[in-house]
Amino acid sequence: MRRTASYNEELSQRLRRPAYAREFIASLMVGDDGLSAEDALRQTIQIMGVKEFAALTGVPSSNLVAFVKGRRSLKPETLDQLLKPFKLRTRIILEKAS
Repeated sequence: MRRTASYNEELSQRLRRPAYAREFIASLMVGDDGLSAEDALRQTIQIMGVKEFAALTGVPSSNLVAFVKGRRSLKPETLDQLLKPFKLRTRIILEKAS
């Protein structure tokens, strides 16, 4: 997969810093129009570049391409593996519905 138009060399380098990446991903998820965690991660992967992200996480590029294109959903363990370089992880919380 070639780099997408959303690839950004400078931003890609900044996203390699866990603190910066955490803030970036969180900012994508804020508000009523905020993205889901998976969609925020998809956008982050596109900005960083699939090959660069694969090298960072150890996940095969083909799996990342399928995820980015929406052909693959992630198990919670895989989502945590992709978030680990940013020192993030998921947590599922059940709440009583009203």
